[in-house]
Amino acid sequence: MPSQTMERPTTVRPFGLSKTVPVPAEPVVLPALHLCPERQISVTTDGTPFINEPSMGSSFETVSQTREDSQLADDKDNDTD
Repeated sequence: MPSQTMERPTTVRPFGLSKTVPVPAEPVVLPALHLCPERQISVTTDGTPFINEPSMGSSFETVSQTREDSQLADDKDNDTD
């Protein structure tokens, strides 16, 4: 009786990784953070709110369509970090 072997594909990735992008080679250095008890936000060592620090430089454009009174309109919203 011949033996049956199952060949496994070499490029199988988990579902969550199907939309990943390559990680840049340069390391991202984040500033040291601590909690400001008065403002209840994360701040850098010089007191700047962390939300004001540049992030990974992502930008997104969201497009949605609105239908009202039989009119179709495209709405665009840009979100740039």
